[in-house]
Amino acid sequence: MLLEQLVEKAKEPPRYDWESYYRWLYSAIAGREVSDIRFWLCEKCLSVNILFLPAKYGKCRSCELIYMT
Repeated sequence: MLLEQLVEKAKEPPRYDWESYYRWLYSAIAGREVSDIRFWLCEKCLSVNILFLPAKYGKCRSCELIYMT
């Protein structure tokens, strides 16, 4: 029963559109339109990081692990 409810909940669209929010926030901070943002989870320390495309790589903000796109 619980598993079925979790599967149904996962099919629903997210309550908040975080990608649009962060696009707006970083566009406001940068003073220009930021269109391509990629979020990635560090495999070493599990922190969430942001990569602005067309960058080829990013560094984790906590442990400085390099992430290749």
